[in-house]
Order: sequence, then structure tokens, then C-alpha cells
Amino acid sequence: MRNPLIGPILHILREHPEGVGEFEILKTLKQQLPELQDIAVDINLQLFRQHFLIMNALYQLQTSLWQEESLTLSISATHIRILSTKQVPSSSSNEVNNSVEAKLAAYYLDWNEYEKTDEQEVSRLLNSFYQGIYLTGDREAALETLQLNQKSPTKAEIKRQYRKLAHYAHPDHGGDTERFISLRQAYECLMF
Repeated sequence: MRNPLIGPILHILREHPEGVGEFEILKTLKQQLPELQDIAVDINLQLFRQHFLIMNALYQLQTSLWQEESLTLSISATHIRILSTKQVPSSSSNEVNNSVEAKLAAYYLDWNEYEKTDEQEVSRLLNSFYQGIYLTGDREAALETLQLNQKSPTKAEIKRQYRKLAHYAHPDHGGDTERFISLRQAYECLMF
């Protein structure tokens, strides 16, 4: 199915030969097409659908620009730009980039992904994303803050250690407010 945003997005890209970010594209499209703000009641689902429609249009456009004009459409969230073949940088990481790019394109070109993604799925995706960000580098720091020597303490052990340390760090017991807050943050990180 041809995405109706292809024309407006191509116009935006041609107006910004230096490139433009996805957020700027969305902002411009919302001004031109107010109905984009009514594609879902839930705000997170609406943002997902707006993003999906833009990315779908970009990947359709990427294919047609290459086939019809031998132009490359470079796509990232922060910088989207039409490039001539002379402007395309060569890189040793092209194979990796191409495989990631191919997976992203396949996802965004599949209208079933758009249709099957509901509020619950968006919520799950967001939680997974935030949890991944939160846990990656912070887990070790949280273990250290709570003075837990083992790599995988049980929830009960985390809770027990947090309560013990929080009792002494609590401002009502003459403790340090900043220490208490850092203990709480570590506890929250580990309990997810």
C-alpha cells in the first residue's frame, strides 16, 4: 500500500537538502495534516503510529528514489537526507549497517506491524525500552550502592538490604538525604 505521507515528506526533504530530523518532519506534517493528531486516543499509541507512518513512508521513498533517480535516502532518527551517489560515504561497516537497515526497513514496510500494534503492545515496548536503558549500566552501580556482593540477589535479599541501609540513612533518623535517595534509586533499579 502506498503511504499518503510520501509526497509531503519528499517535499520536506527537498526543502532541507542538508537533512532534517524525524521530529522536524513530524512537526511539519502535523501543521500540514492536523488529522495526524487524531489517529489514536492513547497518546503513546498515537506517537507510535505517527512514527510508524513516517518511517514507512521514508522506506518506501528510499526504494523509489533509488530505482527512479539513483538517489540514496539516508535514514536515522536524527538525520534524514537525500544523497547523490557521489555523496554516499563508503564504510567498512556497510555490511553491518545494511543488515540492520534491512531489518528496520522490513519492519516498517510491513503494514501488519502497524495494524497489530495496540495500546498494550506499545506500553510493553516502552517498558522494555526503558527497563533496558535503566538496567544496562546502572545494575552494577545499584548493587554497589546497596552493598550487595552477589551478582543476582533475590528480591527478598534486595528488599532486606535496602531496608537495613535506608533505616540508617533516613533523614528522620539523622541520616543523609542524598544517601537515602541514592539507596531508593538503587532499590528501584534492582526491583524491576
